[in-house]
Amino acid sequence: MKKLADLDMHPSARNVLENGVAVDVLLGNRHPSKVVPEYSREPDKHEFFLIGVGISMAEVLSCCHQLEQIPILLTNHRQTTKMNKAGINRHSLSVYHLENFIIRTQGLLDRVLKLVDAVFHLTNDPRNCRYDVITRNVKVRVSDLLEPVKILKKVLDRYSGMRNDIVHHHSIKEDALRRLDMLFLMDRWEHISPEKRDSDIASLIKETLFEILWFKKRELAGFNGEVATSIATIFDRLAPYYAREERTLKLRLSKVSD
Repeated sequence: MKKLADLDMHPSARNVLENGVAVDVLLGNRHPSKVVPEYSREPDKHEFFLIGVGISMAEVLSCCHQLEQIPILLTNHRQTTKMNKAGINRHSLSVYHLENFIIRTQGLLDRVLKLVDAVFHLTNDPRNCRYDVITRNVKVRVSDLLEPVKILKKVLDRYSGMRNDIVHHHSIKEDALRRLDMLFLMDRWEHISPEKRDSDIASLIKETLFEILWFKKRELAGFNGEVATSIATIFDRLAPYYAREERTLKLRLSKVSD
């Protein structure tokens, strides 16, 4: 199974990033650590293309790394006194990481669409890099890239409805998470109640948490594997179009210079 974290070693990704960095150095960026570069001169159209694709590729890879890391953050935890005082427990953290994951799955599609726009040099406004706009473009429609993009969207759409609910309506709703939340509420009541009695709430919390983390880790890992396979295919298909557009812009520039 492919991993999202390994996509930055994909030949296409490395080539795009290396070209982008090379142009950044060539243009004499005085402050490479700043978000807005300060070049010694304005980039030409060829250089602008290489920089744009490099930035778009970096954004896709960044989101891939985040999706790969969330299951690890979900299952690795150390409770502190400060967290206890703030009311942070394993339920609230689990909800935080799961909702973060779900929201980012849809952000990944947006970033991939911007990468496609950059490689095909469609020059759409970033706000207009929507699925229907990109996939209906004649350059993309007649290419062999359309099918893997559709496959990626189909995989990511599994969480589309949940993402909309989380962003616009309510927190994630699952029976196991609801049960864990109630157990933590009962545990808190026992700690503040003047009546002290023996209970098995701590063991129930442990069992419920184990159940949630076991299932979610498998679910997210399997999902990430499918996404990684789809994006690797997209990277494969993008490579010749990137090379063609890069050569075309370079040739046009050389003719203008002559």
